[in-house]
Amino acid sequence: MTSSKTDRVAVITGAAGGLGRAIANRLAADGYRLALTDAASCSDIAAQAEQCGVEVFHAACDLDSGDDIAAFSQGVLDRYGRADILINNAARMGMQPIDELAIDAFRGYLRTNIEAPFQMSKAFIPAMTAHGFGRIVNTVSNSVWAPFPGVLGYVTSKMGLIGLTRALAVELGERGITVNAVAPNLTRHRNTEQVMPAEAFESQAQRQAIKRTATPEDILGAVAFLISDDAAFMTGQTLSVDGGQILL
Repeated sequence: MTSSKTDRVAVITGAAGGLGRAIANRLAADGYRLALTDAASCSDIAAQAEQCGVEVFHAACDLDSGDDIAAFSQGVLDRYGRADILINNAARMGMQPIDELAIDAFRGYLRTNIEAPFQMSKAFIPAMTAHGFGRIVNTVSNSVWAPFPGVLGYVTSKMGLIGLTRALAVELGERGITVNAVAPNLTRHRNTEQVMPAEAFESQAQRQAIKRTATPEDILGAVAFLISDDAAFMTGQTLSVDGGQILL
């Protein structure tokens, strides 16, 4: 079953952050109805999206809480009666070398970056199945192929999310649901600037074929493609958007 963009509902986690905010703005401009969540308030990004004439639902959600995820997902379904697109964009970020990385902190990366996308996906898959259409896009990272010191917890969790992407793709293909991942490199926005040293951005740019620092806008085309009808025969893939650092 197909439907127009104006019918489709796109759920975005981490919508108050740099990349999530940019994705929300792009999808609003493209005519999707939105459901936005973050630990922080999404009221300002919701107001921006509504200026495009689209309907927006938003609510705060602690992705480390199964109860919060259940309440948010039910709120989306109560509001729209459907959820066609899920963009698992929220992530726990940080830098701790192995000598400083406690087991509880390590588990925190796994909980936010793998368990939360699993729970979000599980919550919305029945609605996608009912309509015979679904797009799940997980934000991972090209650092899984080229890690640097201090990101063990983050890289491990993002590689696990690639595994989740592939396994879900195999299970859901016959339902009309595709599951893919987009892998940006180090992208400059307010979230990354809070955890990464300033010199890391220029150092990253010099390792790329395109020698400039990525911005959230550089990632949007890949996301828009993966949720579109043009990507209907593409699933289980990780699309690297990194300025040509990793040549797969």
